[in-house]
Amino acid sequence: MRVRVCGVLLWMVGAAGSVLAQEPGSVMDQYSRKNTFTVFAEYSNTSSHILMGASRERKLADLGGAYTRRVVRFWGSDLSYHVEVRPVLFESDPLETLIATIDGFPVGSPGGSTTTAVVGKCEAGSGEVTFPGDPVGSPPTVEDYSVTCGRQWTFGQAFSPIGFKYSMRTRHPLQPFVIGTLGYMYTSRPVPVADAEAFNFVFDFGAGVELFKSEKKGRSVSAEVRYHHFSNRDTAAENPGTDNIMYKVSYSFGR
Repeated sequence: MRVRVCGVLLWMVGAAGSVLAQEPGSVMDQYSRKNTFTVFAEYSNTSSHILMGASRERKLADLGGAYTRRVVRFWGSDLSYHVEVRPVLFESDPLETLIATIDGFPVGSPGGSTTTAVVGKCEAGSGEVTFPGDPVGSPPTVEDYSVTCGRQWTFGQAFSPIGFKYSMRTRHPLQPFVIGTLGYMYTSRPVPVADAEAFNFVFDFGAGVELFKSEKKGRSVSAEVRYHHFSNRDTAAENPGTDNIMYKVSYSFGR
């Protein structure tokens, strides 16, 4: 009899221990993935001096994918290795077109010129400039000018093999996170100015929120904001650097 009672008690303790051991794990695993695959889109409408960049009015847009591998789990949070690739990237610079018309040079016949160049910041306008005659006593030269602004889009690609993602509240479907990456981007011509480089170093960091749609299928959507910087680290004649605030939306899945 005593043996039976002891056996039952031991079974109950073992069963309770098994339940207690499994309960936290199952809850913790509900909204946490070991391997995550992501597709995303990003956009920034302009650049300005935020931390290090001097270039203004630069736009960025891209489509890409990411892979995230959970490294460690602690205190209801995940710390993961994160890598991103952007096979489609567009960078946009302000383009200034100057149209100048010169009257009286030579006397009686108009002349003119059109110059287009990437500038630091484009300001549209028009006006008139009068130059003294040369030689002295000849009629003055009057130059009418107008400036129009446009954009030059440049295609590129980017790869960030070094990165991290720290997700919080991983037992809940809505999770805040912080993220950062380091890598490079290559464009079909120098950016953000003609005397810069086509190869630039890139780093970014930011924060966002991730909403899980299903705990079993591991699908989620997220929105985030990042500080993004690229520059050539003085490997070219010019290195103004560019700072952007990127807005990003993502769809993720995995196990």
